[in-house]
This record gives sequence, structure tokens and C-alpha cells, in this order.
Amino acid sequence: MPESQPPAAASTCPLCGGSGTHDLTGTDLMFGGDTRYDYDRCSRCGLVYLNPLPTPEQIAAFYPDSYSIYTEPRRPHFSRRALLTLKYRLGYDHLEVRPGRGLLDRLRPWKKVEHVIPWVAGGRALDIGCGNGEYLLRLKSIGWTCKGVEFNDKAVEICRRNGLDVFHGDLEAAALDSESFDFVTAHHLLEHVPDPHRLMAEIARVTRSGGHVLIRTPNSRSIGRALLREYWFANEIPRHLMLYDRDNLNRLAAGHGLQPQSLSTPVKPKLLLRSLDYKTGNRGSPSEKKAVMKALAMLYVPFASLPGRGDELAAL
Repeated sequence: MPESQPPAAASTCPLCGGSGTHDLTGTDLMFGGDTRYDYDRCSRCGLVYLNPLPTPEQIAAFYPDSYSIYTEPRRPHFSRRALLTLKYRLGYDHLEVRPGRGLLDRLRPWKKVEHVIPWVAGGRALDIGCGNGEYLLRLKSIGWTCKGVEFNDKAVEICRRNGLDVFHGDLEAAALDSESFDFVTAHHLLEHVPDPHRLMAEIARVTRSGGHVLIRTPNSRSIGRALLREYWFANEIPRHLMLYDRDNLNRLAAGHGLQPQSLSTPVKPKLLLRSLDYKTGNRGSPSEKKAVMKALAMLYVPFASLPGRGDELAAL
């Protein structure tokens, strides 16, 4: 018989203090187990949150050593077209690109390079919750001076083994200098954090005036979540403590002096396939590795591309 959490306390939104009502109940589909976890949705701001919120000790127990970010990172790689975009469109003049067609290179359609900002001379980048350091290695390879913050000791060990400067702990404990970074990133971190206001205040404090902040997090209003409910892969029950939408993420950032210049909601077909595998109990033959299923998943893209209904929030 499935276990249950202790009875939920009165539901108060950890973001705005509003009252919450039940949204869904689910189990840990990634690592298994029968414990059922309840999520509420705030009637005021729309935040989805685990109720009750777990203790720090409980949160730590949610992350086994097999968690994917604790594996070796892939080596950084940019295609030639991506390097041309960085060099000629984003100001990375110091990058060497193998000889090509000269002026024709500049006239070719540019390749979009995700999650990279225009070059800042002497620029310093901070990745909070950097995991195995894969993104930091990517930035370092194109010239950024990089710093990471990560709470998991195994992930920190992997980062340091790959030559990265990473603090073991949380952002507050790192006690970084104010206005010391030109580019601060938090890739799929915000949903894991029990106190988003403290995190956002620290992000604002360490970011230089005129600097950039990139936040990526699952979108609680996505079409995929509406269709697949507790089987939606990006719920990642119970590690994802809170799920945001465009409006409450904007308000959270603005409340700490950060104003997103763009907030997109990209669609991730791979998420759909992983979610369907959860729903059908398909464990041995991932759909994302099957050409037919990948092609079918692309039909989901236009359907899920309604404004504000993609799988992810990407705020810069």
C-alpha cells in the first residue's frame, strides 16, 4: 500500500503568502518509491508548491548519487556556424574559427547559440547550482572567467577535477562580493529551492549593474503538464519544490530589482516522450531514442507553442 506524507499543514504560498488549493498528488517516478507527495497551487499568484515543504534533511535524501548531474560532463563543443555567430554577431573576436569562405561566412544565416550573452571583456560568470559543471566548461571554453556554486559534494568533486572553481555550499554561504559578476545563471535550480526570495536577493546582490541574469525553470502552465499531470517529466516529484509561470517569475524577479528583458517558453519534445514513458511504464526502451517517436513528438511543438504554454521558462 502506498505510503503517504504526514498530513499537510495549512497551505500558505511560500512566494506571496496567499492560500493554496490542491493541484496534484504524485510519486517519485525517476527513482521509485511509494510515498505520495501533494502539490498545491496558490490562488493568488499561481505558484505550484510541495505541501508540506520538506526539511533540509529530507531534501538532501531526495538526491541519490545516481542523480544525472553527478556524472561526468560532456566536453564543450560549438559547431563552426555557432562559432561564427559568437565571433561576428556576439563580439567574441578572440575566438579562432577554422578558415572558410571569408566574406561569405558573414553573410550566412546565423545559428542561434542558446544561453550565451554578448562578450564582456574580462567578463566573470557565475553558475548557481552548477551540477557537474558542464555549462561552466562551455562558458570557459569561449573565454569567460567562471565560478560555480554547488551543494552536492560529488558534483563539486567532478567540477574541481575538471579545473573549475566551485564553492561547496549554497549561494549565501559562498559570501561572494557584491556586484562581482557580469553574467549570473541558474539553470533548473529555482524549482529546487525552498526560499526563492533569499536566492533572488543574493542573485541581485552579486550581479553588476548592467549585468545579465539567466534563469531557466519548468513552466507550471505548460500544455504538457496540463495533459500529463503527475506523469509530466519536469514535475520531478519530489525534488521540484516549486513550479513557476511567466507572471509569478516576473514578479519574483522584479521584487528584487531584476527586470527580464525577455521571457520565453520554449517547447521541449523530449519532455513529452519522457512523460509518456512514465505514463505507460516504459522503462527499458526510451522513446526519445526511437526515430518514429521523435518524429511524432515534433507534432507536439506547434500545439504546445501557444503563448506562455511551452515546457520551460527562460528569463534573461
